[in-house]
Amino acid sequence: MSEQVEIMRENEVGKDKKRRRKKSRRRVVLLVLAIILIPLAIFLIDLYRRLNMTFDEMYQPLSDAVVDVREAEGLPPIALGDDPISILILGLDDGRSDAMMVATVNPNLGTTYLLSIARDTMVPISGHWSTTRINHAFAYGGIDMAVNTVQDFLNIPIDYHVTLHMNEFPTLVDSFGGVRVYNDTVEFSMGGYHFPMGYNDLSGSSAFYYARMRFDDPRGDFGRQERQRDILAAMINEVAGVTVITRYQQILDATSESMLTNVSLNEMLSISVGYNRALRNITNLTLHAPGQLINGMYLIPIPEEQRLEMSNRLRAHLELD
Repeated sequence: MSEQVEIMRENEVGKDKKRRRKKSRRRVVLLVLAIILIPLAIFLIDLYRRLNMTFDEMYQPLSDAVVDVREAEGLPPIALGDDPISILILGLDDGRSDAMMVATVNPNLGTTYLLSIARDTMVPISGHWSTTRINHAFAYGGIDMAVNTVQDFLNIPIDYHVTLHMNEFPTLVDSFGGVRVYNDTVEFSMGGYHFPMGYNDLSGSSAFYYARMRFDDPRGDFGRQERQRDILAAMINEVAGVTVITRYQQILDATSESMLTNVSLNEMLSISVGYNRALRNITNLTLHAPGQLINGMYLIPIPEEQRLEMSNRLRAHLELD
């Protein structure tokens, strides 16, 4: 009998040791998780707070003067992550849109079209009496008139806009740690920098001159548009990369100083998740026609057939028709 009691006691002691070992391992696991997760949680909370502050500073809603094309065409509101969207991107210099691009982003196809519009493109300015250079729209009526003019010209809705002040452009590029682009057209020098054929690693200052040169380019302003698109695409790729996390504060500081947009923080988070694949697959487009001297002003009148073809292509990509 005593032997059975002793065996039972030994079994209980063994079970108790196992329980203590399990509790000890559990404590170690919880401690390790706490060491990892608490700093991560603090980082994410701080990042979200800083993002909120930055987007509050950058937020520039459109006014009621801007035509809601989707509503006018009887289309439902956008379901972010599911529906294609359009973005007007303006580079501002001396009160005019020195650079103008329209991006259509289709998450279903996983593709982005990036259309450059030459600043000298001849269009009727919506809400204004004149037919002149498209970059005058912003000068005459700010972002509202620019959006309406582009919507009328391309017959598509503009869902979002991003404006970038070109004098802050070098700081923004530097916040990404620079960008790499491929020069496949012409070797040139500008601003004390040399840009050979092939890959070029650009700092903010050198990117500024790389994006602005046009007189040494045989394609003129159309060549400049292509270089601007290349830099923008390189920055989008940097945003999608992991290394951007280590530079988030520099990027937030630079964007708050240089950019304005009607994209809210929640919308930006939805776009970064739902449209990531599409934003990494960019097709460059352009409207191209010979320039003419019209009433003493250099203008680029786009043939109606070409305008309609581009409009139809963008509308199809936005799944409007």
